[in-house]
Amino acid sequence: MNRIKIFIDHYAADEDLEFAKRLKSRIKNVEYDFDIQIYSDLSLDDGESQDEDYWEKPTAASIRDATIVIPIISESYISFVSKRIEKEFNSIIDSKDRFLFPVLFKPANWGGFKWVVRSKLTPSDEQPIYERSTSEIDSSINSVVLMIKNIMTELSESDEHKKIEVPSIKELERSVFISHDHDDADFAELLKLKLEKQGLEGWIDSERLKIGQDWREEIDAGIENSLAVIAIMTPEARKSEYVTYEWAFAWGKGKKIFPIMLKQTQLHPRLESLQYLDFTNRSSRPWDELIESIQAVLNA
Repeated sequence: MNRIKIFIDHYAADEDLEFAKRLKSRIKNVEYDFDIQIYSDLSLDDGESQDEDYWEKPTAASIRDATIVIPIISESYISFVSKRIEKEFNSIIDSKDRFLFPVLFKPANWGGFKWVVRSKLTPSDEQPIYERSTSEIDSSINSVVLMIKNIMTELSESDEHKKIEVPSIKELERSVFISHDHDDADFAELLKLKLEKQGLEGWIDSERLKIGQDWREEIDAGIENSLAVIAIMTPEARKSEYVTYEWAFAWGKGKKIFPIMLKQTQLHPRLESLQYLDFTNRSSRPWDELIESIQAVLNA
């Protein structure tokens, strides 16, 4: 196996640099043999005799040479991601043995970028790290370090990254994809159990998928091959780029979508055109209506 290389890319602002250094320091404590560098470690010309993108070539080269790339995202960072850098990020997404782990450090409009949407964003609740308490920042850093450690463990066991196991088409033909925000995981589990009692399989991505660069690709496949998609809607889910991506992808594939209003929220205009089921009242949730609607799709 080739030596593992990790590259942390960041904006040049002091706070971003300090966070990148802190993350680098923590990752260096992982007990594996690897190289790690951050953007500020690169040897860059001063730019006086170069064009304004003098930083782009060495950055692209470092990304291309790395096994694991960690972009530290902020609005300023996003604005500096050129087409060339974006191409390098997308090449990681499409690979089988390289990994991209974006970290949302400051607020940013990242929903339109394939390389973020199809990656495993930290923090998982999509709230910027910069706005958090010290203990929460430490927790987010620990999450990244754990992901890196898991990847290194897998790579050390085999020269070829193990393929993530995905449910077969036969398994999925009675499967319902459950799209939800992580805060609604308990309800998603309850919904899954309700479906199973009726002979239907609920697919919750957190239990099916392991860490890796194929995370979004396998969810796409799961949605495309499932019977239908249930979108659990809450104010948090309404703001979630991931939940929006999942039901929008299902819509584009012509899948039947069943919105569930778990907590009162304003639905996306597209979802407003669908008949949603009101689950806001715990004592009178229309479980039978939901099951009958799904079975009608199965029997169509």
